Amino acid sequence: MLRFLSRELHSWRLMHATSNRLVRPTDRVETLVLLTLWVSALAGLLIALTVGGNTYATHKATADVQGPRHSVSATVTTPPKQDDDPTIVVWRRPDGARVTAAVDAERTDRTGRVRIIWLDDQQRVADPPRTATDAVVEGVMAGLGVMMLTVLGWWGLVLLVRAAADRHRMRRWEAEWRDLDIDSHR
Repeated sequence: MLRFLSRELHSWRLMHATSNRLVRPTDRVETLVLLTLWVSALAGLLIALTVGGNTYATHKATADVQGPRHSVSATVTTPPKQDDDPTIVVWRRPDGARVTAAVDAERTDRTGRVRIIWLDDQQRVADPPRTATDAVVEGVMAGLGVMMLTVLGWWGLVLLVRAAADRHRMRRWEAEWRDLDIDSHR
């Protein structure tokens, strides 16, 4: 890690921006490309913040407009036969009437298992209520996902640019050593 960091700090010498003839054109191009990658990484950070904020706002708005819901304990009567089949559950309303409904299956559904399901005002099965905490978590996860893609892309491109520049420098160095080689084997 420290070796990578020292290489990065070394690459940002101001010498590359001067007219020093000891700095090769490859070094100047490498510095320009790496500087462009740093600026694009900052742009990626801003995009990640925007995506996270928009995701949060969307999910928060959904949580704010959803209708009231309440939970009920229901007993599984028919577990799913296949993965995409619903589970059949039964529960009793406050007036004592028995209600049967199909709900999304869970892996642990077995006959007789008690599950918590959510009902809306018309006593229909509904999704669990969304909370502000859910909106925050989803916004942060969306932002972190974009940020991770940015970081991995930046890191890969930096390594690629470094490898290409190092390979070019090594070829040039070998050629210069061959030009300076004096027949010293006599």
